[in-house]
Amino acid sequence: MVFGLHAQNTTWEQYDEELSTMGKIILTDTNSTERKAAVEHVNDLFNTLLQDPATFKKKFVKSDFFSVLYPTDSSFRILTGQHFIKDDEYRYYGGIQKASGGFIPFTDRSYENFSEGITNEELRADEWQGALYYRLFDCKLKGDKYYLLLGYNAHSFFNKQKVIEVLSFDQDGRPLFGKDVFIRDSTDYGDDRLRYIYTYSADVAMKLNYDNEEKMIVLDHLIPMREIFVGQGDTYVPDGTYEGFKYKRGRWRHISFLPQRFMKESEMKSGKKK
Repeated sequence: MVFGLHAQNTTWEQYDEELSTMGKIILTDTNSTERKAAVEHVNDLFNTLLQDPATFKKKFVKSDFFSVLYPTDSSFRILTGQHFIKDDEYRYYGGIQKASGGFIPFTDRSYENFSEGITNEELRADEWQGALYYRLFDCKLKGDKYYLLLGYNAHSFFNKQKVIEVLSFDQDGRPLFGKDVFIRDSTDYGDDRLRYIYTYSADVAMKLNYDNEEKMIVLDHLIPMREIFVGQGDTYVPDGTYEGFKYKRGRWRHISFLPQRFMKESEMKSGKKK
């Protein structure tokens, strides 16, 4: 497959249209080779177009197949997309565009740590634990800005993942993933975590989102369960109780058990979770 539109007189609207075409291929084409070529072309366009600070204020109108998130000061935007390889394999792509100029691409390494993922290491953009991010929160610890990200990783045929990631920038403006901002609950065990990765069975939904009424992140508590499908192996499912992360003085305190009031009436009726 050959893609075009690299002429100097090409408008942003034309590039947006071209990205939209690539998105349709990535999301719907049954040919894995075509999907891969489309992802590579999207990455090429990101690396070419988004280096220019003049493009930062341009909006992706038709190309809505990837996530775009901004902090409150709009100093950067983070773009993430999902690439389906085959039934048991996914990749993620994207990067950060700075308002001041420059685009920093991500290299997804999550598939190299297939079982649990890396939770206790600070990682660079080329070591990224890939995810499709759907929420971003501005935070500050001892005067230093950082950003909390909530994301989803389709992971495998049998199991999916939700992610709580931490993004910051070093003195040279390069992104860092993972940061010591979590305070453990008394019931937590293991090493301190710089990010949280939750793996759960593909046939259930897992809630992980910010609750505006309670002013905290609320998530399903997962418990181990023997395989539901042949070949799945041991997995995790929600048990009907909830956990939380409460932001205070720059850190996120883990609360291992929340009262049942966190189950909204609408959720009880529909069974939907975010």
